[in-house]
Amino acid sequence: MKLRPLNRNKKGAIELSVGTMVIIVVAVVMLVLALIFVKRIFSTATSSVDILDKKVTSKLQGLFGDEGRNVVVMLGSDKIARFKPSEETYGIAIGARTVDGSLIKSRDRLKFKLTLDTASSDCDINIVKNFFLTPLDTLLPFDEYEKDSAFSIVRLRIPAGAVLCTQKVFIDVEDTKPGATNPGGSQFTIEIIRSGFAFL
Repeated sequence: MKLRPLNRNKKGAIELSVGTMVIIVVAVVMLVLALIFVKRIFSTATSSVDILDKKVTSKLQGLFGDEGRNVVVMLGSDKIARFKPSEETYGIAIGARTVDGSLIKSRDRLKFKLTLDTASSDCDINIVKNFFLTPLDTLLPFDEYEKDSAFSIVRLRIPAGAVLCTQKVFIDVEDTKPGATNPGGSQFTIEIIRSGFAFL
């Protein structure tokens, strides 16, 4: 019986372990990239709101506490809504609450106004105005109210062929009750991105 030299087995074992490590590193990198890709797909998809259901109003209620503000926008910490040009209608959920915590008994108690920022925009303001289905530059009642909070959806449509650009939008909220303090304001940014399947 012949014995094989031990050196060959050790060399083979080292080569196998290095090859295994390379495969593991490549697999981990691909897994991380896949997770980032999926996260971006879902974060873009969930930024648009169709209806004010209990889930949406609960998230807005949570933002009041998390941000410590009386006017909130459901878009994440960067407050950027990324939309692709299409014939689809997009929605951005906003909420406001009374400063003193008093109950809202009428839809007309809190009103909001949307205004386009003309100073920091790289969009053509006259074109962007046409994207909004929710009227701009006028006080509007919120869609729904509950206890001390009111909620609404800002609706817009970015037509196919729209130029890639960003536009900041201001939200100002007024409390129409005599002597009440206005809740304040907030802002969000619309970013028109390329159509297609790409990393954002």
